[in-house]
Amino acid sequence: MKDVKGTIIRIIAEYLDKEESEISSSATFTDIGLDSLDIMELVMQMQEELDCKIELSQEITTIDKLVELIEKQ
Repeated sequence: MKDVKGTIIRIIAEYLDKEESEISSSATFTDIGLDSLDIMELVMQMQEELDCKIELSQEITTIDKLVELIEKQ
């Protein structure tokens, strides 16, 4: 099984041109500096890399919650 959290943090860090250590999995996507368009673009990349389908909802606001959603599948 892939490291879901590590993969998501790496994808976001690369997208924002930041170090992975600068990305907190408990911070909201807004706090990290992502808007809804950024998130949609990143979700497409995550789905491809993690080979899964991601259905985002208003409750999915952090990396931790996103990891939980993906791991339930």
